[in-house]
Amino acid sequence: MISLATIGTSAITEHLLDAVADSSRIRHTVVHSRSAARGRAFADQVGVDRVVTTLEELAGSGIDAVYIASPNALHHDQARAMLRAGKHVLVEKSACVTPAGWQDLVDLARARGLALLEANRNSVWHPGTAALREALPRLGRIRLSQLGYCQRSSRYDRFLAGQTPGIFDPAMGAGALMDIGTYALEAMIELFGQPPTFSTEAVLIGHQQPGTADRQDRPLDPSIDGAGVLTARYPGHLCTVTWSKISDSSAPSVIQGEDATLTADSIEDPSQLTLTARGSRQVIEIPRRRIRDMGHELEAFADAVEDPSRCSLPQRWTAQRLDLMAEIRRRTGVRLAGS
Repeated sequence: MISLATIGTSAITEHLLDAVADSSRIRHTVVHSRSAARGRAFADQVGVDRVVTTLEELAGSGIDAVYIASPNALHHDQARAMLRAGKHVLVEKSACVTPAGWQDLVDLARARGLALLEANRNSVWHPGTAALREALPRLGRIRLSQLGYCQRSSRYDRFLAGQTPGIFDPAMGAGALMDIGTYALEAMIELFGQPPTFSTEAVLIGHQQPGTADRQDRPLDPSIDGAGVLTARYPGHLCTVTWSKISDSSAPSVIQGEDATLTADSIEDPSQLTLTARGSRQVIEIPRRRIRDMGHELEAFADAVEDPSRCSLPQRWTAQRLDLMAEIRRRTGVRLAGS
């Protein structure tokens, strides 16, 4: 039985713990939070006795593995401390702010024979993403694809009111690209590889400047991305990727080949694929227990704890995506702490 600690008390940690409750291989034993009160409240909610507030306490707590779901800017240092303490690490996306930070963690994990994975829905373990990848040969030569994930943040109204919630805070390594752009970009890299060339734009958002609240053309202080788009150019194939934290879209993701078209209900958590060819239509249902079921990545992490060599391919995909995201930020003028 793998004893697991969690860092972070947000909703995503609750999703992970739903999966832990269904697992016979992993047991949640320790909650880490920098706030003792918040940690105690969360521990009581999820039925765990032990709460720690420092990484030193966590390192000495006797656990086998750590799930990190803190703000992005904290991921590298927290993961590094846990790897140095001999703990296996499952870290939320984005795993690190910079590619160099991720490579540092990969090198350390490999040197110590530890599992290190980013918690995402890649095709190694997510059945929906795997089915998407397996269907590609049936499309013939791929010509156009549109991948996207746009979900208006519940905290955007607070941002508009002049606050800086963590998801819109450059100091926390946040923003639309780092939070949900990761999903569609991960899928693009897995399905089609690194794009030889691409163009990209971002919608930069910021707070109103003083004294301009009643003006329609009120100037903003652009500080972080609220939405973005990338057009990747592959030989004979254009792929458009969109992401947003300031608007919603229920549009599916679509991959068009010369022989057939493949539609996914969502690129971040595919549950239904539709393959449309000349005169035929096939619907592929992906079984799942719940929306945003993290059981697949949790079981993959348990497998990796037993055999850390299983981490190699997912680690490479994470590295490629972080490289791409760093270049997107450079071109669009997004500046995050630590980058």
